[in-house]
Amino acid sequence: MHLKKHWKAACFFAVIMLPVLFYTLSKLEDEKAWLWLGAAVIAATLLFTAAADALPKPLQIIFTAAFPAIVFMLTESYTHMLSQMWTGPVWANLILYYLFFGVLLALTGWPALSMCLMILVCALAGLANYFVILFRSAPILPWDLGSFGVAMSVAGNFSYTLTVRACNVILLFMAAAALALKVDIRIRPKKKKSRAGAFVLLVCLLAAFCRYVQTDDAADRFSMDKTLFTPKVMYRNNGLFLSFIVNTRYLHIEKPEGYSEEAALAAAQAADAVRSGDGEDALTEDEGIRPNIIVVMNEAFSDLRVLGDYETNKEVMPFIDSLSENTQKGYMYSSVLGGNTANTEYEFLTGSSLYWLPVGSVAYQQYLKDALPALPGQLSAQGYTSVAMHPYNASGWNRNRVYEYLGFDETFFLPAFKEAEKLRSYVTDWATYEKIIECYENKAPEDRLFVFDVTMQNHGSYTKRFDNFEPDIEIVDGKGKYLAATEQYLSLIRVSDDAFRDLCGYFSQQAEPTLILMFGDHQPADYCAAAVNQTRDDTIEGREMQYMVPFVLWANYDIEESEGDLTSANYLGQRLLKTAGLPLTGFQYFLTKQAEKIPVITANCAMDADGVFYDRQDEALSETLEDYAFFQYNLMVDKKNRLTEFFGEAQK
Repeated sequence: MHLKKHWKAACFFAVIMLPVLFYTLSKLEDEKAWLWLGAAVIAATLLFTAAADALPKPLQIIFTAAFPAIVFMLTESYTHMLSQMWTGPVWANLILYYLFFGVLLALTGWPALSMCLMILVCALAGLANYFVILFRSAPILPWDLGSFGVAMSVAGNFSYTLTVRACNVILLFMAAAALALKVDIRIRPKKKKSRAGAFVLLVCLLAAFCRYVQTDDAADRFSMDKTLFTPKVMYRNNGLFLSFIVNTRYLHIEKPEGYSEEAALAAAQAADAVRSGDGEDALTEDEGIRPNIIVVMNEAFSDLRVLGDYETNKEVMPFIDSLSENTQKGYMYSSVLGGNTANTEYEFLTGSSLYWLPVGSVAYQQYLKDALPALPGQLSAQGYTSVAMHPYNASGWNRNRVYEYLGFDETFFLPAFKEAEKLRSYVTDWATYEKIIECYENKAPEDRLFVFDVTMQNHGSYTKRFDNFEPDIEIVDGKGKYLAATEQYLSLIRVSDDAFRDLCGYFSQQAEPTLILMFGDHQPADYCAAAVNQTRDDTIEGREMQYMVPFVLWANYDIEESEGDLTSANYLGQRLLKTAGLPLTGFQYFLTKQAEKIPVITANCAMDADGVFYDRQDEALSETLEDYAFFQYNLMVDKKNRLTEFFGEAQK
């Protein structure tokens, strides 16, 4: 076969049929079909473009005109079938891609270079989104850009595996680049200023359209998915770049409807009146027991039994299951899944909720810029030494700054754990508990200690194997792609249970009263759910099963006991103080009353006292939660009018 002789026909096939084949490929779910069809298209494209110096001019024009649509289809194909996208958002995405390509054309004046630049941007963005979804079960969100350093610090602990689909998408991008290099069209306007003018115009049009798609009118016109509760599904339905741009509208906290300084003050006065009616005085200290307080927020600690029935070769958390005396335990609904640990910290330490923050927000990075009334500062003001420890980088989630804003007296980060024991590549839970014991033993007997320990032992990923850890938990009759990863995860949880047993064992022998609260920050990435026979349905209750994590509050002295409680992170702080017999601020007392009506409130939903779940910001709860919304806005945003007496002084 003489390639030179037939290259025009072959190029016609490659250029005209590629969009059709890409669309067909995007509908394929079978990995083998992706492999064979993808390989065929790539081979044909590379073979025949290699035999030609350039495409015929008509085909260059056709390919250039179709190019943004081809790139759009490939970018989406990393994570889902294009046919799963909603029709309206497809058109909105095409407008975005064509405007962006126009900007590049006007900037370079060279279609081949513009195509290669667009491929570079879109291929890398799509691949990054693919890995982010793989690791944390959620797509890239605008505020993740501020978390780049955090992501890089743990990147080496993940296993970067590509599906056949993803591999073929990368190769198809390369094939498209090969075709692009066969385009020798140049844009040479007669007037030098013409291209500059076109560039400015197209940039303005692109910016205007980006601003427009953030409006409610655009959401209705293009029939976009507006379900913020499940960003992964929203990105699938709306597309990567469109969803990312739309989500930038949520970078700032919106003022609650009806909010004013006067309205917030009136709500605080009403809350104080309820408190007075209950016979409670604000900030009066119990003269009885003043226990040491230890809080362990255990990385990815969860009980996968909430997802479905499965059997293991040995118990996963026998110690926690056995606790009943002087113990309160149950399940906490988290606002996050598979990542964004700092958000659970924020809710616990401040009593605020992500319910009113933009979906996917990281409060530590976006909103905490100065001193804020919070649990650490409050306890420091009451004579406690407030200590934060996290055996990882101080800069992660801005903790080195945020912990100061929240009122911690001392902080311990990774340098304080240089000689500590590690499991896989992370400092163990027990190593942090040894640091807690060290702090306890070094204090004066009359002093009281508050420790907030954010562990790292159980951090993902669970697909990689390590010489210093041999998983010993097995799922009986388990199967599936991520069975080994899930068994490694469960084995880590068993190690955490043993370490917590030893921590409680130590303090059970101490004379000083001590309270220990442990809870998970979130469940692991959702791929673990399949391995444990997850039985959830697509109701709110079913989806929320993946946000349930255990909490256990144990004391070495007599406390009120309970089991099976349901709560959320924003309520755990006031529960802790109330159990310790310590004074509550007006806001914390308000939270105790709010929890009686709405015992669960997270970034995703709320649950009332009857166990009925409501979608995020459901209007049916607007009146019940109005005061809470006012207080949080006053605390986080309206700082010049902050209700200091109600929240307490921010400790610097």
